[in-house]
Amino acid sequence: MNSVPWTPEHVATVRRAPLSKQRGGYNCDDVDRYLQHVVALMRARREVPSAPLSGLRRSPLKQGYSPAAVEALFGHIADWQSELAAPKRAPAEAMAAAVPQRPYWTPQQLDWVRESNFRPARGKRGYAEDEVDSFLDRVLIAMTKGEELPDIDSVRFYPPRAGRAGYEALAVDKFLDDLKRLRPILR
Repeated sequence: MNSVPWTPEHVATVRRAPLSKQRGGYNCDDVDRYLQHVVALMRARREVPSAPLSGLRRSPLKQGYSPAAVEALFGHIADWQSELAAPKRAPAEAMAAAVPQRPYWTPQQLDWVRESNFRPARGKRGYAEDEVDSFLDRVLIAMTKGEELPDIDSVRFYPPRAGRAGYEALAVDKFLDDLKRLRPILR
């Protein structure tokens, strides 16, 4: 196995990762056990295997670590390893190969989007629930993958069909305005 020059900062970040908890998250014991293994490998300057997301248990009813936070941490570990294992380039080559930084959405930002609730549009102007929910799903997927958010200015929601529930339009519009102002941490 190749030696990976892990730093004490990498080890400290994994050991003190602020993983938020939520109902239906990853089993805390499984995640903690894997992270202890990662810390041991880092201290031994060894490669860290890919995160076993399919092997981590999840329960829809019990509290566990937020999937978005766990997956983001595992993604960062993989990114760090690929950066450390990459051959060192000359400064000119490094400048030519510079790529834009990936956005990192914090667990608090993900929780804010995930936990957003809108009042039903009873007698008021409203938007179709399935369209709003679909857009929020796209936002969460982009945040989890460390990508830019979908274009908020171009999103359009239609009124709900007759007899169907809808979300209050003013509440959704205010949420979209707040979402536009949300900024990631660039890493």
